[in-house]
Amino acid sequence: MGHICASLPGPGGGGGGGGGPAAPVRPDPPTRIPESQFQTFDIPAPTIYAWPKDWAVVGKPAAFWTNTEVSYIDMTLLTYAVTVKVTPEKFHWDFGDETGKTTTTKGAKPRPGGAPQIGHEYQKSGKVSVSMTATFSGEFSVDGGPWLPIDGFAHVASNDIAIDVYRYHRYLVDEDCYSDPRGPDCT
Repeated sequence: MGHICASLPGPGGGGGGGGGPAAPVRPDPPTRIPESQFQTFDIPAPTIYAWPKDWAVVGKPAAFWTNTEVSYIDMTLLTYAVTVKVTPEKFHWDFGDETGKTTTTKGAKPRPGGAPQIGHEYQKSGKVSVSMTATFSGEFSVDGGPWLPIDGFAHVASNDIAIDVYRYHRYLVDEDCYSDPRGPDCT
């Protein structure tokens, strides 16, 4: 009689005792999310607003703001339930006239007569398109555990707003255009 020695699959290499297939081993939970993966997440695009809504006047501040808030994304990674918390950190504004500004606040619609939190004064008339790119940081929680930081940042573009920039001027005249139709700014 001869003997054959073999390593069989299963717990302890002894075949598992039950003769059935071994249960798959669950991978370790994620401990890191790289920036390249974070940038592919479906982060809600910010919406921007302007006041006045779709026009501005040369030399007068137009106000801009966004409604971007902290958001949460639920997903499954390596069989684990993961919640990603996305926080807006910076806002990179493009005012459409080859100028821009970076802010750490999202701004707000100004009160009547108040100064804008995020304002811009156009220097010439014409049509412009205003946009903003928000920079988000992230944290993630695995199966309701502690929040862990995500490497790097994600950048998400907003909608565009078309704005007509007008120029205005004042004349001091002693009569109106009805009494003097050829007066300044009457034709």
